[in-house]
Amino acid sequence: MTLAAALAGAAVLLVPGQSTAAAPEAAAASAPAPVAGERIEAVRDASGKASGFRVVPARAGGQPGRYAYSTTDGMLRVQPAQADRRQPVKATTLRVAPARKSAVPVTREAQARAAGGTYSVRLQLANADHFGPLIHVWNRKTWVYYDVDEEQFDSYGKVSLPPGDYVTVGLFSNWQQPDHLITKTFSVKDRGLTVTLDANTAKETGVTTDEPTARRSSSSVWIKTPNGDIAGFAGGWGNKVYVTPFSIPGMSLRVHDVLTKSGSGANNPSPYRYDLYRHYDGTVPASPLTRVLTADLAKTTTTLRAIGGTTTGWMLSAPETDTSGVYVGSTVRVPSSVTEYATPGQSFHRLVNYDGGPSFSTEPRTLPKGSSPGEKFGAAPLMVRTHEPSGTQLRGTKLSVYEPYAFSDSSGHGGMDSDATQDLLLTSNGSTVAEAKDLGFPKPWTATIPTARNPYRLVHTVRSHAAPSALSTRQTTEWAFIADGYNGTPFETDPPLVDVDVRVEGLDIRNTAGTASAPVTVEAVATSRTDGATATLTALEYSTDDGATWTALPVPDSGDTATAELAVPQGTRYVSLRVSGKDTESSTVRRTVIRAFAGPAPATAETRGATKITDVVVNGGRVIAPPVYDDLNAAPYTVRFTASDPAGIAEAGAVLHRGPYDRPDGILRAGPATCTAKDATTSVCEAPFTINALTQLGRNSLAGEWKVAAWARSRDGKSYTDLNGLGSALILRQSRVTMSAPEQATKGKLFTVSGIAGISDWSTGRWLALSGQPVQLEYRKPGVSTWSLAAKRTADPSGIVKASPKAAFDANWRWLMPRTGEIGAAASPVWFIDVR
Repeated sequence: MTLAAALAGAAVLLVPGQSTAAAPEAAAASAPAPVAGERIEAVRDASGKASGFRVVPARAGGQPGRYAYSTTDGMLRVQPAQADRRQPVKATTLRVAPARKSAVPVTREAQARAAGGTYSVRLQLANADHFGPLIHVWNRKTWVYYDVDEEQFDSYGKVSLPPGDYVTVGLFSNWQQPDHLITKTFSVKDRGLTVTLDANTAKETGVTTDEPTARRSSSSVWIKTPNGDIAGFAGGWGNKVYVTPFSIPGMSLRVHDVLTKSGSGANNPSPYRYDLYRHYDGTVPASPLTRVLTADLAKTTTTLRAIGGTTTGWMLSAPETDTSGVYVGSTVRVPSSVTEYATPGQSFHRLVNYDGGPSFSTEPRTLPKGSSPGEKFGAAPLMVRTHEPSGTQLRGTKLSVYEPYAFSDSSGHGGMDSDATQDLLLTSNGSTVAEAKDLGFPKPWTATIPTARNPYRLVHTVRSHAAPSALSTRQTTEWAFIADGYNGTPFETDPPLVDVDVRVEGLDIRNTAGTASAPVTVEAVATSRTDGATATLTALEYSTDDGATWTALPVPDSGDTATAELAVPQGTRYVSLRVSGKDTESSTVRRTVIRAFAGPAPATAETRGATKITDVVVNGGRVIAPPVYDDLNAAPYTVRFTASDPAGIAEAGAVLHRGPYDRPDGILRAGPATCTAKDATTSVCEAPFTINALTQLGRNSLAGEWKVAAWARSRDGKSYTDLNGLGSALILRQSRVTMSAPEQATKGKLFTVSGIAGISDWSTGRWLALSGQPVQLEYRKPGVSTWSLAAKRTADPSGIVKASPKAAFDANWRWLMPRTGEIGAAASPVWFIDVR
């Protein structure tokens, strides 16, 4: 999804309490993401209300970048920290709310500005190496906002101001350096001036705990003005943030910290998560760094159920304040359980995102001090569930269908999947009224109906395009109802639709049923969207062959609810469900969920139809040794393969896994594959992925051979293949050896060459001495292309190797560390020694 599409309907973004029940129109134009591969995404809770925005990381399981952001007069600006001065620092600016109508009357200040009575003010950072700032200025009496012209490649900005008293807030950041949020008051009288924003006046802020292993995973730190403008930093890397203590009536500092265990990451998940919030209204103290005790916090356990195979994901949150905020979070493993600690009494919006799957949202949660019951996300079956207010409306003669929460879980969390597609068909008396196929999701669809009263049949099909092993791969809702268009003054009403819902008890953390001796309990309920109508459940069925055949479960002759035990046969891989209902207004529904939950049979490779995958190669067959530092500009690795089908290939993807496919120790999900057609039936597909050893791997035991699983789907949607064991890749810890030698040596005399052999530690991001490692010293004479062996050595316990050859000729020298087992090869820098 493009940046513009992600923010479709963003007129309500960051405006708390506004409803998005009316389906937003999708944006047609695209916009650049702030960092290559990353995007901004509007976040709405389960009821459809806007609750903030988040930055989506460029890679599955990866950490999103660090961003400065602000909202002023309805404009959202988001600007990334940059790696070096060669890259332009540009803010993405978007309209997110209607411009405010200032309640401030026209003053002498405004009159002076209109008459040209303004003076140039330079706002300059001092004592910090940052550039490309965001700088804001307000009149601190009227809170009128003034635009600042920031210097893109430096650390200052310029603004023209009439006489008055002002406050400025400057946001200064750089790649993996502490962020500075500096506030200063100043006055303009009868001349221009320079205002110095001194980084030395800023103090570290944050919320820490008494847990010694806890570290900041991500955070949001922002300043809010009395007129509702905000400016701050948000995102990953655990950056320190320094703010200027101030005492300004009406202004406040807000701090939201997410802490996880030091060294944890996507494949080395943290067993706990701290969600901490602190605010300072009016006055920020000289030391705005707060320490809280774990015993004084709220405590609960959150379970993340799998919706297919093992994957990674994100748990994000934003404090519910008078200004909606930015969602920040931490990586999680799915399936897993996480112990959560939170600031008691503080309400948090929450979001759980599964890589390659849906995002779940829920109403804000407020926990008291002490232990509270846990909750679970991703409980099957994932299916269309309507959250109030409904987005499907009848307005005049326009029937607008908007069912965005088609992947809601049975715990009540609204679930959306932006990669899904939907088909819609509206018929009346056997004739097609309107139709749409492969419509983006969740995109609204509108059909025009006549004013006469007619019976209608609406069929809504949603297809998941995650890996084919995922649950709820296809959902079909068939509604029948009677309606008439209204050609007078249009008003919105709920169309006379019936809904059915299903919950299944007895599934494990992987949404898997046990054997026939441990049946699950299936509960179905019917409801009507028509006020005063009574709904009745009419049928409940299950299938173990993806809907080819159906078996009925007992349903009472009347009533809106049915409960039945289902003994799932031992050889079943997936169970599909179909539920039917009606109401007293002659409306009916039948809802089918293919692969509603998993059966006890283990997941295996699967092929339907003629789709094939061959020639799988990872990184061109070369060894992968990922860096120990986070480099967002690193070129991605690729999984390359050939996919074919008589109808052509529509889409494909790949996953790398360490250990068994269905229970891997580690998983790396590649990005969406780009498939280039060779001819009508065959495509060459490339799926990119990047690796940060610390945040994505985190355990040295994951070094070694990784297997490849890949899937592909045919263009006509009739066949697909999901295979594992297609190939392998060696992912090894990065190694190195240093070089120390004289620049000159005397002919016939001995000289000493030394080095230190090291290897990356994926759990800390540091280098470790490589004891006992064989290393060889080599030389190459000028004009010669090959290297010759001079000596063989073994590194001592400190990783040191030394050799003392006799000087005989000018030559280039190097240490070479051959690959041994799961330790990759490395060569030192080349050193030229002049022999005299």
